[in-house]
This record gives sequence, structure tokens and C-alpha cells, in this order.
Amino acid sequence: MYYKFKPEYIFHLAAIPRVAYSVEHPVEVIKNNVLSALYVLELARSVGAKRVIYSSSSSVSGNGNGPASPYAASKYMPESMCNVWSNLYDVDTVCLRYFNVYSPDQKAEGPYATAVANWMQFIRDRKNPFITGDGEQRRDMANKLDVVSANIFAMRYENKFKGQHFDVGTGNNISLNEIKQIVSEYFPEVQFDYIASRQGDVLSSKADIGPLKSLGWKPEINIKDGIRQCFSDLLKEFP
Repeated sequence: MYYKFKPEYIFHLAAIPRVAYSVEHPVEVIKNNVLSALYVLELARSVGAKRVIYSSSSSVSGNGNGPASPYAASKYMPESMCNVWSNLYDVDTVCLRYFNVYSPDQKAEGPYATAVANWMQFIRDRKNPFITGDGEQRRDMANKLDVVSANIFAMRYENKFKGQHFDVGTGNNISLNEIKQIVSEYFPEVQFDYIASRQGDVLSSKADIGPLKSLGWKPEINIKDGIRQCFSDLLKEFP
């Protein structure tokens, strides 16, 4: 097949996200997320692209023993495909496992919105934010700027990755209750509601950033500072 568009580097970020949605619609999510990766890899092979940078997810690790939801499985399978296309077809690939990406301007209605973005919107709407479960579940939180820098690093890296995967986060984590305490520093009047936990939810996540750091990349924004910036910026929106 002949392509007029022949990119050197391809960033594959597209997917149907959301653990809860995938539990209700497993066929749709897996079909879309796996086949889209296949088409991207085949395009890269056809045009002779230098590298595919695949946006994977921390969810592929589950609670330490593999995917715990159809969404996680749908992100894990393309990692295997990336490895095959690198070794069989010589299409260099790298898989970046993002850990709960957030930013001060993240939209709550977006498909990748974190608890931070949702809570910010609830506060704007003068509603009580909610916490699923007991709030002790822990998350490594990757600031948007660090995720961007990891992607650019992966593009510019001079050696071949050959389908390797790398965690992109801070190497630390924080509980929802600890984030709630940060919110209270800026909005002491805000009350939180606790609701039932979600099926397929991971109890704890923490990136192992050692392998990617050893190649030359590191995060610049620690979790608490990044989250404080979110709610500090939000406070400025109120008169």
C-alpha cells in the first residue's frame, strides 16, 4: 500500500479509556484499542517510520499480578505487539506506561480525567466532591509536563528500544485521603462524600522510574507540589 504521509515518528495515544466503562463494554474497548494499535504498527512498517511511541497505562500491572480489567488488558496486548513488530519487522517501538496523568487545566468531562480534575469541577459547581471506597487507595500521579517530556525523550533517544516498556510517573504515590487534605488547605469549607468502591479499581500504583532514569529521563514535578498547584490555581478563579 502506498502512503503519501510518511511520518518518521508516530505517537500512538488514541484509545477508549476508563476502567468502569470497559467492565460494561469489554468487546468494544478491546476491539478498538487492540486493532488501532495494529493499524498504527502496520502503518509504521509500511512507511519505514523510525519509531512508534505507544501510550500504555499503569493499569497493565493491576495490583501487581497483571491486568485487572478489560481496559488494562486492552493496553497490555499492544505492548506485546510492539515487541513483536520490533523484533520481527524491525519497527522500533517503545511503550510508556503513564501513571494517572493530571494538570491544572485538565477537563473533568474528558475521558482521562483524574480525581483531581473531577474534584476541581465539583468545587467550581459548589458541590461535594466524592471519594470511592475508603480513600486509602494510593496513586502515583504523573504531571502532564513530565509525560510530555518523557514522550519527547523517547522520540529523541538515539539507540533502539526494541519494544521495551517503561513506567512514567514520580516513583512515589499518594492516597485520595492525602489529596483531600491538600484540598482542605485551599478550600477548608469543602465537604467530601464517600461512595462505594468501583469494580476493577486498583488499590495501589507506584511507577518504577529507575529504568527510564538510567537512560537519561526523570520527572521534574513531585506529586504534592503538582496537586497544590492545581488547587492554588483553582482558588484564583473565585472572587
